[in-house]
Amino acid sequence: MSKSILLVEDNKKLHRLIRQTLEKEGYTVYGAHNGKEANQLMKDHWIDAAVLDILLPDTTGIKLLEAWKPLYPGIPLILSTAYGDVEDAVEAMKLGAFDYLTKPVKSEELKVVIERALRWQAMNEENRELKKEMQTKFQLHGMIGVSENMKQVFDMIQRVSKQDVTVLLQGESGTGKSHCAKAIHLESSRQHGPFISLNCAAIPANLLESELFGYVKGAFTGAADNRKGKVEAAEGGTLFLDEIGDMPLELQSKLLQVTQEKQFIPLGSSTTKEADVRLIAATNRNLWKLVQEGKFREDLYYRLNIIGIDLPPLQERKEDIPSLIYQLLSNFETEHRRAYSLSEETVKQLAHYSWPGNIRELYNALARATVLSAGSELELKDFPKEIQEELNLLRQTAEKAYDHGNLNRDAESRSLPEQMEYFERNAIENALKEANGNQSKAAETLGISRQSLLYKVRKYDVDLEHI
Repeated sequence: MSKSILLVEDNKKLHRLIRQTLEKEGYTVYGAHNGKEANQLMKDHWIDAAVLDILLPDTTGIKLLEAWKPLYPGIPLILSTAYGDVEDAVEAMKLGAFDYLTKPVKSEELKVVIERALRWQAMNEENRELKKEMQTKFQLHGMIGVSENMKQVFDMIQRVSKQDVTVLLQGESGTGKSHCAKAIHLESSRQHGPFISLNCAAIPANLLESELFGYVKGAFTGAADNRKGKVEAAEGGTLFLDEIGDMPLELQSKLLQVTQEKQFIPLGSSTTKEADVRLIAATNRNLWKLVQEGKFREDLYYRLNIIGIDLPPLQERKEDIPSLIYQLLSNFETEHRRAYSLSEETVKQLAHYSWPGNIRELYNALARATVLSAGSELELKDFPKEIQEELNLLRQTAEKAYDHGNLNRDAESRSLPEQMEYFERNAIENALKEANGNQSKAAETLGISRQSLLYKVRKYDVDLEHI
């Protein structure tokens, strides 16, 4: 079935030329000469893409764009404007136009833009279907995962939520510990109570106690009134303490009282208060190591770690990356009021990046790409430099893996991902040797940032002392 294009153009000669060009390409063209006709055609027919003139007898292409964008979000809308009228084009793109054409419209440019628009529409439709599937099958309160690692996390969340016990979430920074804590709360019997969170690393040590337990009037200079702390604010609900490993030792003993006896004392008070809260703590640090170093109380560690859930880094759940990308793009579409898409090839490439900053880095990278993208389709060049550098290195490594002249017998027995890692590690070690251990010089030779090099050194456990 041929794709249908709505052409809204009041200039009869130009209308005829554009129509002939599109029909020669096999498209079904519905023509309108004003806004009223255009609105009726949009209602009466299935339209795959639309080309709108900026100036029409009864309205403007910009006004049609504003009206149609929320009504027909899946249809790419292309504006045509007089040559050099940049302001209209910029406004159209801000409002969510897929692209714009300048008059006189060149047939080759028109064909390329229409082809891109229809490709975007097809990808967008696939994305929507995948999003629906994710929402029904592989999502838990905003957390997405099709990988075995995340299925285990979801299973643990659902099992521990019904038990009113303390939970310790462990994982690298940016792995979604706060989302996990919220999911536990929403799955629990306390779901209708408050969910209160406190980042222990974000508040100075001298203020953390008053933030946590509150204070009474006159407890310190400036304490003009009584004030509730986070523990009391979470009454009947859940208290989430993020970065618990950064809590000062002297405050840990007071938190221990909350976990053991469900009681606390506000700063400056002598009255003990009851604490009907469920505690969830999270850390990106090795708490047991901190215990051994005397930086974290052993008794508190055992009270917090009654149930432990490990959040895997994105590197260990690569099959979840496409789903996460589509979920985040959907959020950006709502926020920016415009549609975005990624080609299947670009999604595959992004899934091969190491993502040392995990989901937080993925979010920031997509946020950057949506801002810098010239059109609706995000390209690799719109992403941060370190991502482009690493993927370029991976591509070169993959090419070497296919070059059998460079494969030794050990490498030939490996799978393709193992071969890529094999060559990547060798390339890093050789670059460091040639640079006499100078990391900056080695990174420059490899064409990656020093930060990416250091991440890979840790990933492959490269022995820097014997380089």
